[in-house]
Formats: sequence, structure tokens, C-alpha cells
Amino acid sequence: MSTAPSSALVTPHRVVVILLPLVVLVQAAMAGQHLYGGEDIIELHGYLGSGTFLLALANVPLALAVRKGDGVAFGLAVALVALTFAQVGLGYVGRDTAEAAAWHIPLGVAILGLASYQLSLLRAPR
Repeated sequence: MSTAPSSALVTPHRVVVILLPLVVLVQAAMAGQHLYGGEDIIELHGYLGSGTFLLALANVPLALAVRKGDGVAFGLAVALVALTFAQVGLGYVGRDTAEAAAWHIPLGVAILGLASYQLSLLRAPR
């Protein structure tokens, strides 16, 4: 049986869930500008990547507190932490290794998909 979420944590949880796909999308645009537009913004892209990991990390205890008993919400939060951790690592390794850089792109797409799915669950009935 699930209990009502702490009202103090609902807003921070919503903010994190809304920000995650938005920040990932901004990073994708920045990477495209770096690769195809010649703009030197890849360092900022990396800083946003670290911020994305921190948002994903904050999402886990918030999902646990706000969506008690919701295994899907918790599983998505944990998956996003694992994937963003791997993504940051691939980003650093990808500076020197083309294969890591090649995996960085589809993993970013997967992260955007999962973060967007998580966002869609905010409005879904429980």
C-alpha cells in the first residue's frame, strides 16, 4: 500500500524530472554545433553532462520518497543514474577514442528517451 508523498518533495522531484530531458536535449544541440558548426562549446557540453549526472543522482531518493511503491519510477531513476554515469565516462574517453565517442551518441539518445518517458509518467494516473 502506498502512502501520500511528502508535499515538500513533490516540487523538487518534478523539477528534476522536467530538467533531465531538457538538459540532455541542450547537450545534443551543443554537440551538433561543435561537430558541424565549428563552435568551441564542447567544454560547456561536458559541464552540463556532469550536471545531468547530478540531476539523475538526485532523482533516485526523490523518486523513492515521492513515488513510494512505484517500482517503475524507481527503476527508471536508477537506470538513468547508471546510464548517465556511463555517458560521462564515454565522454571523457571519447576525447581520445573514436569507438567510445561512437557509443556516446546512441547512449545519449537512450537517455533522452528514458528521461522523456519518466517525464510522461508525471501525469499518468498511479
